[in-house]
Amino acid sequence: MSKDTFVTLDDAVSAARKLPSDAQAAIARELMEQVEDFSTPERSAERQKIIKDRLSKPLRAISRDELTAMLRRYNPAI
Repeated sequence: MSKDTFVTLDDAVSAARKLPSDAQAAIARELMEQVEDFSTPERSAERQKIIKDRLSKPLRAISRDELTAMLRRYNPAI
């Protein structure tokens, strides 16, 4: 099939239904993984507000000492 051919989900499902059941199961698993990859994760309104607030604030530069202190919280060996 060429890349220029328009294929609908219904076309793909119809073609997949003609395959053996183990192939159909593999295609179904792959499709569900793709759907999960394209789906937007659900966020609560409260969490979305926090994200929006953080993104609306301007970025600020931090000193090397501040960066080192932040990293040490997660890796004391630094």
